[in-house]
Amino acid sequence: MSSIPAATSVPITALIATIRGWPEAREAVRRINAQIHAPGGEFVVADGSGYEPPTATEMNQMGGPIRWLSMPGKSVFQLRLAGYRAARGDVVAITEDHVYVEPDWVQRVIEAHRRHPNAGAIGGALYNHTDEKLVDWAAFFLTQGPFMPPLANGLSKRIAGPANVSYKKRVLDRLTGEGDDEQGIIDFLELPDALDGEELVADDSIRVRHNQSQGLLRTSLAEFDNGRTIAGYRRREMSKGDWLRIASAPVLPTYRAVRQMRIVRAKKQQP
Repeated sequence: MSSIPAATSVPITALIATIRGWPEAREAVRRINAQIHAPGGEFVVADGSGYEPPTATEMNQMGGPIRWLSMPGKSVFQLRLAGYRAARGDVVAITEDHVYVEPDWVQRVIEAHRRHPNAGAIGGALYNHTDEKLVDWAAFFLTQGPFMPPLANGLSKRIAGPANVSYKKRVLDRLTGEGDDEQGIIDFLELPDALDGEELVADDSIRVRHNQSQGLLRTSLAEFDNGRTIAGYRRREMSKGDWLRIASAPVLPTYRAVRQMRIVRAKKQQP
């Protein structure tokens, strides 16, 4: 379902894909909805949980209407593709249901794209908001370590992913026409082709707080499931690099762990 109909384009779309649904994603949703409407933007939530969305009254109490796309049983990758297709913004800002954006997040995204009209994508910075357990730091370092502040602002070869990134709509238009409804979109595998010839920009004034604490068992299972999904996605068409990953499997985890720790040692956030 969608709480408001689609219409003409808007300056910015904020997008969350969630499999936890409402009210589990309440805080992430509330923080975005409180700021997205002031500049004339829209908020799209693609929800695969099967739970009831917030009521119109609850949405208005948080700041305004939300286009809530209820798609029970869909994966986060399928949900994100649906959200990309539904978005009407000239800029589409992406985050996740366990990420808390700063109060000026929307405005900072808009300003960054104004400063960088040739940027196809702009990635922000992430703080670890669950910093009491070593396992949470380990999970954060693994996925978000390179994107902790400080960032080298400006043109970059690598920027943050779906936790804190925004795209010009022209980039997503190239992507969604070829998107696989069954598989959905794994951004870092599919977007490089859509971003070919576009500038990538890092901007650590666009900040969010990563809020995810699942314990050792659930974290391990989540990382295993994530790795298996990405590996299966890659195996559809095996490149030389994919064969090399298989051959180097005995040493690859150690290599990547050492590489990540070298990156995060230079950052300000430490466990």
